[in-house]
Amino acid sequence: MTPRDVIALAFVGLVAAALVVEWWARRSGSAVSPLGRTVTAALATRTGRVLVFGAWLWTGWHFLAR
Repeated sequence: MTPRDVIALAFVGLVAAALVVEWWARRSGSAVSPLGRTVTAALATRTGRVLVFGAWLWTGWHFLAR
């Protein structure tokens, strides 16, 4: 297995974990906030907006620019 395959599997694992957490958050009575509510709360502050923008730039650079 090449390093590229390991990195791809790690990203697939991260996406799968994010989907499981989102599913868990949408169950009734869950103490975990869904992604939409979390991002809305983050965008309420300047620091949160900068972090969300940075994450968007990083994602675009690594997945869309190549």
